[in-house]
Amino acid sequence: MTKWIFLGDESRLIFVSWILKIEQGSISDDKTLILRRGNVELEKKFSGTGNVIFSTYNLPPGIEIFVPAYQDNLNIDTSAFDNCAIFEMFPFGKESTEDLARLLEFNKKKSPAILFVMMDIVENEQDSPIGLNAMKNIFSRKHRDILTARDESDVLEVLHWHRPLSSDILKLIRGEIQDIYANSDAIFNIYEMFISAQEKTGCLSETAKNKIVGFASVKGKNHIWIGYREVAQKILFSANGGIKSLIDLYRRTLYQDEQQKSIATLLWNVDSDCAILEKKLATKFAEVMQMPKKFQGFLNPEEAYSEHSYLSLIGKGSKFSEIDKAFLAIYENFVKFDARDILITELETHIDKLKNLN
Repeated sequence: MTKWIFLGDESRLIFVSWILKIEQGSISDDKTLILRRGNVELEKKFSGTGNVIFSTYNLPPGIEIFVPAYQDNLNIDTSAFDNCAIFEMFPFGKESTEDLARLLEFNKKKSPAILFVMMDIVENEQDSPIGLNAMKNIFSRKHRDILTARDESDVLEVLHWHRPLSSDILKLIRGEIQDIYANSDAIFNIYEMFISAQEKTGCLSETAKNKIVGFASVKGKNHIWIGYREVAQKILFSANGGIKSLIDLYRRTLYQDEQQKSIATLLWNVDSDCAILEKKLATKFAEVMQMPKKFQGFLNPEEAYSEHSYLSLIGKGSKFSEIDKAFLAIYENFVKFDARDILITELETHIDKLKNLN
């Protein structure tokens, strides 16, 4: 059984009169109507709730229609219906129709498939700035399904309408783009939380930074900077490193989670996409962590033989004065800003691709 609800202006009653094959204007706009296929030709009953029930063979099998009174247009829970037809007759584009459409389209509950039926019963559209063709163009931009009804011959086309699969997909995409937008708009705040967490126990913690510039990272290396960079790379790109946490943030923003897969999962391979992001981050890391010219110069084996000699080398006024501070400054900048910018660029690129599908 396909359950329809008819909403909109008085043209919905004209359409009902076509179904019942009765005179236009003979149905009151202040009553709620229920149309069912029954074994009595055009039997009209009044239910205990005050609804008017029409039973007629003129209604196709497997269809039931609910037509609320006009004053109840905006107060009906549509979640129990499969399809909703919003009727409007010339002049088109009434504010009341748009209010109704927005209410249905953005309803948080389960909403029926929405069809807009334009009752094209006026020959001359010059009397109004918004005619049928203009409304079709507007509806096309809003991805709304629209049919026109001119007489009784159009009844079956409307009642047998099924929302195209593409409309469902587009609605899903639009909804998920909004979710991704919301996450992306909050990404700066979320990233601040990510940085705060990394400063406590992650790649930006005092423990991690001391490990990077500690003597153990330099011992046996032919340059202090090279030793720092190797340890920093391991801390960032290890299985539980800061970059892995960042990629997980990206995955949740764009792809949601395993229990709630997003439309992006259908368009891109999640693992490959995350691997591409990691590669871009690694490339940027290698680029920004190049050794500054002022620190170039190889170590003699004896220069880093002991922690004491190492500390002497990096002390103020020495051969590699404050190289540890310089390295950590660039390292922190990469984590706090360079990596963030790459993440946001990737998200924006994917959002643009989704928008092109919308």
